[in-house]
Amino acid sequence: MIPKNNKIKFFDEGFSINEQIPRQFSLHFLEYGEDRKEVKVIFNEVYQIGDKINDNSYENDFYRYHDVFHYSFATILGWSPCARAMMKRKRKSNEALDRIEDGARAAITEEAISMIVFNEAKRNHYFKNCKKVSKTTLRIIKEMTENFEVKIRSSQEWEKAILKSYDIFRLLLENKGGKVEFDAYKKEINYTFLN
Repeated sequence: MIPKNNKIKFFDEGFSINEQIPRQFSLHFLEYGEDRKEVKVIFNEVYQIGDKINDNSYENDFYRYHDVFHYSFATILGWSPCARAMMKRKRKSNEALDRIEDGARAAITEEAISMIVFNEAKRNHYFKNCKKVSKTTLRIIKEMTENFEVKIRSSQEWEKAILKSYDIFRLLLENKGGKVEFDAYKKEINYTFLN
């Protein structure tokens, strides 16, 4: 059952720690390769999560860093079926949540949102010096998520998550990677340059 207000902080409260998105974690985004740049993501300096990613594009548009969006959504909104899947934190103890909230349709929806936002961001210097995401994009996001638990999050919360993730995205591009620390308790995301 989806709550009617947005007071809930964590959608996986009450689940075992193995089924919760970590509240605090760090990721190293490591870029490598000569002709075709790729990025791999290391969780808490221990192991790789997710697949190695390249831009999957004819142009070098840096989409290889887009996983930062999923982890930012997880941290700021408390929602990311993609981050759950990559971190192996799906709520398998609840068949309905595993199938609906953490399943393929939810993950595809989140990837589509990432792509829609990315296309707007590319036209706007990856939101550099921007304080707003277009109302059209925010409306589309709200429509796309109306069947999922994250529907209780406001357009303003989505906008905050998007703009913060792009602050970090731009730093990753500038420095060809780096360390990102996520804190869901404080809803903060911080970047550190790695030598």
